[in-house]
Amino acid sequence: MTSRERVRAVLAGHRPDRVPFNFWMDRDRMAELDRLLGANFRVSHYGADVIEVIPPIPWWREREARRVWDGKTSWQIEPLVGSIEEAMDLALPDPDNPALYRPIAEARAAWPDRAIFCLIVSPFEALLPLRLMEQTFLDLVDRPALVHRLLGRMAAVLERIVSRAVCEDIDVLYLAGDIASRNGAMLSPRHLREFVFGYLRPLVAVAHAAGKPAFYHTDGRVMDILDLFLEAGFDGLNPLEPRYHEAREFRRRVGDRLILYGGLDNCGVIPRGTPDDVRAHVRDQFDALGRQGRLIFSSHDIPATTPQENIDAMVEGIKVCRYNP
Repeated sequence: MTSRERVRAVLAGHRPDRVPFNFWMDRDRMAELDRLLGANFRVSHYGADVIEVIPPIPWWREREARRVWDGKTSWQIEPLVGSIEEAMDLALPDPDNPALYRPIAEARAAWPDRAIFCLIVSPFEALLPLRLMEQTFLDLVDRPALVHRLLGRMAAVLERIVSRAVCEDIDVLYLAGDIASRNGAMLSPRHLREFVFGYLRPLVAVAHAAGKPAFYHTDGRVMDILDLFLEAGFDGLNPLEPRYHEAREFRRRVGDRLILYGGLDNCGVIPRGTPDDVRAHVRDQFDALGRQGRLIFSSHDIPATTPQENIDAMVEGIKVCRYNP
């Protein structure tokens, strides 16, 4: 099987020859490994089956964020606007800009045998830079009508972008926006339904109408809100961090209704264990999550301090997770 055939088998509810995979690492470490092992080392060196392509959607280009640099990451430290009212007249991205879709075509030309996941930030996630998290959450209570007006405008643009993206040669529409922390959902189920999933559901419907599945990414503990992803029609979830979730409990709750794109422990075993520990972890997660299919291994960001032999062991362990003919 090619990588794309392998992923498509999972998406169709079948078992491929082996479990497909991708993984993420600290960005500086990834850039270093690109130099050492070859461009896009996850695919070119390790044989990853998935390429994530992110259309460059220019939200809030009229405003420049004030940021600080900690030597690794740039952090926005002030909101872009002083009030939600001030945000109402800001220009929105042009969904007909061909530059948005060029990365998809370029990735497909470069990697014709790989699955492409088109990653698009959710409307609520794109809203956050305007007021930052705390003020945005207060706006949901103090100015809900204005928040809905702005989200509605944003969602209309994203619906047009998604409508074009799913007509490109992609395999999954991959929507992203962190809605959970280590302690659970950061908003109540009512607010999540109203301000997050209410604007995601039409995007999922556009993908389904084009015959493409839709996945969702959020960090954090999500076990208590799994029903919201199912209600919205999502086909897959990422990354289900093992430090917050018991794999067998997740599979018991959702059965075959959600594909897991994730499942690898980026904080514990992979950076801190021995290579044998890493291989054992991969096998245990496969046994818990993927024996019947419905699994594409991936990870949240693996730290830069992770020994290279542990990354090698992780990939070796994944590639022996095979299904019987």
